This record gives sequence, C-alpha cells and structure tokens, in this order.
Amino acid sequence: MARTPPLSLKECAEELGVHYMTAYRYVRLGMLPATMEGSGWQISRSDLEAFVAERSAPQDASSRKQAPWGDRLEARLRAGDEAGSWQVVQAALSSGLSPAEVYTEMVGPAICSIGAEWDHAAGNIAGEHRATAIATRLVGRLSAHFTTRGRPRAKVVLGTPPGERHSLAVSMVADLLKGAGFGVIDLGSDLPIECFVAALSSEVPVTAIAVSVTNPATAASAADLIAAMREVSDVPVVIGGGGIADSVHAAALGADAWAEDGLAAVAFIESLIA
Repeated sequence: MARTPPLSLKECAEELGVHYMTAYRYVRLGMLPATMEGSGWQISRSDLEAFVAERSAPQDASSRKQAPWGDRLEARLRAGDEAGSWQVVQAALSSGLSPAEVYTEMVGPAICSIGAEWDHAAGNIAGEHRATAIATRLVGRLSAHFTTRGRPRAKVVLGTPPGERHSLAVSMVADLLKGAGFGVIDLGSDLPIECFVAALSSEVPVTAIAVSVTNPATAASAADLIAAMREVSDVPVVIGGGGIADSVHAAALGADAWAEDGLAAVAFIESLIA
C-alpha cells in the first residue's frame, strides 16, 4: 500500500477552510503536529484528521484546560521554536492552567522527556541543550507570575551541589516557593561547598534547605554538601530531582526528606511551619 504523502501548510489550510495564517497558528500552538521540511511545514494526513476530529468534539472550559498542553509544548521545544513555545504557554494560561501547573505539567515533564532520550542515546545533545535554553527563557518570562506581596512566611536556601550544572529545576522550585509566600535565597547551580555553607551561615533564620540533583553522578557531592551543612546548622534538608531515586536514596545522602517534584518540596517546607 502506497504511503500517503504529507500535506503542505497551504493544503491543510484549504482542507480546513481557514486562512493560511490560521493554520500556521495551529502549528505554532502545537495543536496541529507538523515538521519542518526545507523551508516549509509538512503535516501528515493522519495528524490532520485527528486535529479535525478533536475540533469537532464538544468543548467546554474543563476540556480546554485538560488539552495536551505538555505534549504541545514538548513538540515546539523539540522543534527549537521559542516563539511557538511561548504561544503554547500563553494559550495554556488562558485555558485556566496556573503558572505552577505550567511548570509541573508542561515545562518539567517536557524537559525530562527530551533529556531522557538523550540519556539513552536516542536524542541529540545539541537539541536537548537548545530545548533547555528555550525552557529557561520561558521560565524567566513566567517568574513574575509568582511574586507575592507582604512579608515572606519563612526563608529557604536553594541550590545544587558542586558539579551539578542543571539550573532550570532550581529556578522552577524557587518560583514555586515564592508563589507559596516563602523568601528564597537561590544559589543556582554548581556552587562550591564552602560557598554554599557560607551563604547558609549568613542567612539567619533559615527554615529549610532545598537541594536539587538532576545528574545522578552528582549525588555523592550532594552527600558531601549536606554533611558540611550539618556542621554549621541543623536546618532540615529536602532533596529532589531526577538524580535522586526515592526517599531511601535521599536518606542515605543525609537529607531529612525527599521531594518527588517541586510541589512536594513546597509541601514539605510548609509542613515545617504549619
């Protein structure tokens, strides 16, 4: 059986009965899957039919909020499409997702999926870095949505151990904490242990310390970091990230708690002041 050739964006627009720019917007929002071939977008017949079927189904506020926003964002990140990625984020916010949900249901899962492929040699390191760079800029644009008024509920020191160069997770957790009303001292990534300890000692009082480990290879330095902090402070430490397997692993490194995701980190720190 002969394979059905892909359609151009113009052909899709004609079949949908919409203007070319409307079809282009569907692609940029991740609603209509497409791949760039040469200088033009190509859409498979099956993807076009699935798009038509989805648009024909009854839509309400709940279904719009539950649209596959994470998949749409991941597609745009994989394509290296920063403008389209931001449009997907804006559409998700307009549908009712909160900024926190954009982080936990869209940005975080998309980057984890892309990173997992590279870890298993199925992806491209340049593509993974490009996607992470775009996601970092998206987080920068969203950060203002987490600003709260009034005095912080408590102070949290947040960062990564030496050798851990992934800062995106730190930025997102910092914003989630700010959105929950905490004051955050964000030390970023790959900070020497003595500098981390010095920052902790200069910030008094501190309610909790959050350590992010994305790369499993830096778990050992996380243990060294926690041990060094124990020498100067008894402040509870919560650790999380893709490099920490579970609560048993976290405890073995010396942490008081394991956070499966950013919201779990916030919940643990909130429990300390409840």
